[in-house]
Amino acid sequence: MIDVAYPYFDTNLSWLSNNYRLLLEANDETVPVRERLRFLGIYAYQTKEFFRVRIPNLLAMGEVSNDIRSKLNLFPESLLDHVYETVENQLREFNDILITGILPAMQEQGLHLYYREAFAEEHLMFLRKFFVDKLFRHLQPVFLESRRSSKLSFFQSHQIYLVVRLQRKEDSEEDWYAVVNVPSEPFGRFIELPEYEGKKHVAFIEDVIRENLPLLFPGYEILESYALRVERDTALAIEDEYPMPIAQRILKQLEKRSFVQPSQYFYESGMPLYMREYLVSKVAIPLNEFHERGHYVYMQDLARFPSFSRRFEYPYQKAIQNPSLDESTSVFEAIQKTDQLLHLPYHSYEPIVRFFNEAAVDPHVREIHVSLYKISPNSFILNSLISAARNGKRVTTYVELNTKLDIQENLQWSKKMRDAGVKIMLSVPGLKVHAKMALVKRKVQKGWERYAFLGTGGFYRLTSREIIDHALLTSHRELTNELELLFGYLSTQDEPKKYQYLPFNSLLVTQFTLQKKLLKLIDREIANCNAGLKSFITIKINQLQDHILIDKLYQAGQAGVPVHVIISESCGVISGLPSISDNILVSRHVDRYIENTRIFHFGNRGNDELFLSSCDWTHRNLHRRIDICFPILDEDLKNQMRLVLRNYVNDNQKSVRLDLYQNNLRIPDDSRVKVRAQEANYRLVEKFEKNAGLRKGE
Repeated sequence: MIDVAYPYFDTNLSWLSNNYRLLLEANDETVPVRERLRFLGIYAYQTKEFFRVRIPNLLAMGEVSNDIRSKLNLFPESLLDHVYETVENQLREFNDILITGILPAMQEQGLHLYYREAFAEEHLMFLRKFFVDKLFRHLQPVFLESRRSSKLSFFQSHQIYLVVRLQRKEDSEEDWYAVVNVPSEPFGRFIELPEYEGKKHVAFIEDVIRENLPLLFPGYEILESYALRVERDTALAIEDEYPMPIAQRILKQLEKRSFVQPSQYFYESGMPLYMREYLVSKVAIPLNEFHERGHYVYMQDLARFPSFSRRFEYPYQKAIQNPSLDESTSVFEAIQKTDQLLHLPYHSYEPIVRFFNEAAVDPHVREIHVSLYKISPNSFILNSLISAARNGKRVTTYVELNTKLDIQENLQWSKKMRDAGVKIMLSVPGLKVHAKMALVKRKVQKGWERYAFLGTGGFYRLTSREIIDHALLTSHRELTNELELLFGYLSTQDEPKKYQYLPFNSLLVTQFTLQKKLLKLIDREIANCNAGLKSFITIKINQLQDHILIDKLYQAGQAGVPVHVIISESCGVISGLPSISDNILVSRHVDRYIENTRIFHFGNRGNDELFLSSCDWTHRNLHRRIDICFPILDEDLKNQMRLVLRNYVNDNQKSVRLDLYQNNLRIPDDSRVKVRAQEANYRLVEKFEKNAGLRKGE
């Protein structure tokens, strides 16, 4: 039953609903087999993240007082039961899709993945040689009976282990236990074996180790082995999820009750209870921190399954060139003439590389400010910023330390930047810079010129060609002036409330103007609808959980404003609630590329306004981070975005409708023209640039 007095879908269940949408894609026989494996890998990653991010919060909320839980309409005990049951059901379906659907389809196409089965005689010699010559040196077998090791919880986070039960051959009375690490480097998770019977063959690396355990433990009989993986970096994000007064009360109560964030141990199905109890006694793992998985743990590695042939993958899409930028001698001159909008990954990302490379060597450039959010050591932008600093430019970066890198890697890339003279501003609590933006200042004879990069996604995986994003390159005076104002504020690292009256008008900034502006835009659509004028609201976003904005969308729907929410992750809006959300349609879109764009489109009496953003509508993004939202002002570019968004609205191939309970409902085939948004938008971008080239040729 849905509580109409509290009409918000639970974040945890919405996350799991989105996970199930990934399983639907993995189960789609029209999707190439390697891509189906990739969707299973993405599902496994999202489930792992769910346990890392959401489960600790639910366990913590079970420790707080009833008055707080009632105020939040949260009942963690029953919700946890529902969550665990849902995950268990999904994992069963995951295994069924893989075993009865994908693996046979791979076999038919000449590709065999050994999956809990004996190796063919023809592969045993190769496996033994690979183990002895390459793998052996990376293994660290440890007996748990050792008094020294029994006092240590030595399981490292993000590492797979084999827990082995064995007996000495001369003494079969006593069982021994040992642990063997499964190295992730340098071989990866999957080992390619010699072709046999006209097929390519692949094995999990832990199965290669299992096969050769007698070589690792001479003098012992191997009785059984099971995989185990630990996650210790669980995230308790109370302040990111709830308003500060409530969050402080929760944290105070958790401190009084000495709440400790749990570690999570994921074990291979079939691991007997006596083995888990042994681990409890020897290495201090609480039994309630064990979570069963399928025949293999950490299946997110399926997303990196080896590539053997293009026929196992989506057809290749060549990156589309942008003539206005590619054929110009200077990126800055092209931006000065007109705003440039890149639709990634359809467009080539080279213009963005040129933007920073040119800034690094242009003698007129004096300053570069950039929000990197997260960065990897091989990011293309690092070299440009280092070059710019060495060329005498003033370079300031705003960075969050990348938790996916170890401390040493973070230190290495930050040291290189600092040694070159780059100023690094690290995120502080409550002021994490999530906005994807950069500002280049040039001093020319007529004065200062400013050029901006404003994106829906960051630089971290920009070159991967896996993610849908939009990037605006502009010299628009109001936008660039306000962006400089924002960077100036960020350099103070003060709380936003000290600068409440900064004049952000064109650029909408969280913790300053964004939420207020969105409420006004929705109110305007309500007023237009009441006056019989054209009105609509279309929102494409990753997460929508903020209750204030959800309530305003409900008001719009009740007034008769057509509201369409296109979601790619969790959504608190309940569509189709009688008298509350009759006019609100919620759809979810999953296809070959990961959706990351935030687009907000408002009808405005026919004089529509369209915004791009890096901001989701969540408490964390709106109140704990610095995010931006920016208008598309150029009419040609606005029309491009209208067409892009229209394809998502009309998609009847890869979109599903969400009902009252966020079930993913396929759109029925009513013989309409088939629309697949990502494919249609690729062709659309081709058309944009072809027409631009023709105009230039004239």
